[in-house]
Amino acid sequence: MTPDTTPSPPARRPLGTRIGRVRSRAGLTGVGAALLLMVGAANGLLLAWQSNVQHRITHTLTIDRILMQVLADLLDAETGQRGYLLTGDPAFLVPYTAGRARIAAELPLLGAELGTSSTQEARIAALRPAIDRKFTELDRTLALDKAGDRDGALALVRAGEGKAEMDEIRRIIEAMRTQEDALLLGYQQHAHRIETMVGIGSVVSVGVMALLAVLALREASRRAALSRFLPAELAPLLERGGSMEQGGGLRLGERRHAGIAFVDMRGSTTIAERADPETVAILVTGFRRCVAQAARETGGVIDKFMGDGALVVFGVPEARADAAAQALAFANRLEALVTAWNAGSGETPVRIGIGVHCGEVFVGVVGDDDRLEFTVLGDAVNVAARLEQATKTFGTTTLVSQAALKASRASGEQWREVSRTALRGRQEAFPIYGRAA
Repeated sequence: MTPDTTPSPPARRPLGTRIGRVRSRAGLTGVGAALLLMVGAANGLLLAWQSNVQHRITHTLTIDRILMQVLADLLDAETGQRGYLLTGDPAFLVPYTAGRARIAAELPLLGAELGTSSTQEARIAALRPAIDRKFTELDRTLALDKAGDRDGALALVRAGEGKAEMDEIRRIIEAMRTQEDALLLGYQQHAHRIETMVGIGSVVSVGVMALLAVLALREASRRAALSRFLPAELAPLLERGGSMEQGGGLRLGERRHAGIAFVDMRGSTTIAERADPETVAILVTGFRRCVAQAARETGGVIDKFMGDGALVVFGVPEARADAAAQALAFANRLEALVTAWNAGSGETPVRIGIGVHCGEVFVGVVGDDDRLEFTVLGDAVNVAARLEQATKTFGTTTLVSQAALKASRASGEQWREVSRTALRGRQEAFPIYGRAA
């Protein structure tokens, strides 16, 4: 009997199994689609939240810029008034008139920006009459001079009637800036939490392809931010991969450890009172050139010039482990440049004060679309400014904090402790160092 070689039909899988697999794939597809929709909705909410936080950061930085500009304009007006009374040169009335006009335009802008804070509204309500009283004092001296009583006007200036008003104005502005700095820190923390949640949601829900899409979107957003928010000289540097990668982008700002050098030219007010405007302009220009050259040679970024002073930052926009050492090198180089400048000028030697500190700062963009500035804010900046002011008390050119010396690993033989008392405006003991003899 010949065996039957006809192949038997393949065994059929149970219908329930096949239907189960189809349903499983459909279920996974449905779950994936639902997950993508959920992630899309969540990301939409997160982006809306992010936009709101970004707006608040920009709003806070704008308030800080206006406050600093009001104080600078008031100082310009006072300097112009003093210069006119001491020299009789009408050219000194130009900064007086211009500063007064700018303040008149800036105070309404400040009031509008602070409309949502009752505390800040109360402060600006106190700031306006304080500024009015200051200008009343300035106007009274000019009125006496116009009436022919210049000696009486100068006597009022020397009596220092306006000092109490100026101190009150500074106190109010500093309190307003302190509140805005606290808000800024909170907003930045929110921004970083948002970025973290967006990243986690993207990885969990959409996998590698979604991650690539997010990276592409972030790259496009990063390039757009560079062209819109950053000054031209910093955009190429950051586009090569610095701070935008590490801290979430300048649109949201970032915390960064940096070296800070605060510089001031000594006796500039006296010089302005005795010299003609052209001489004063030449002097300030020469001083700024020295600062710019020292910063360029030591890797510093000039955050801003403030009349006869300057704030120079190290370790931004790209982080550097030797930021404190750069700041000390800047102080050394600037002292040498000013010494050489004095030797070649043939005029009265220019004296400077330098305060060097290091610590955590906020790096961000200040201003609106018409004028953007890369700037730093934080307690480290305030400490450097206090150190610069203390150089007058201790009769030295440069004072350095213990933190800056430790971070820079500077030789102890080059520096000596000059004080361990608290700096002005601070309660804790603060060791500071000057150059060893």
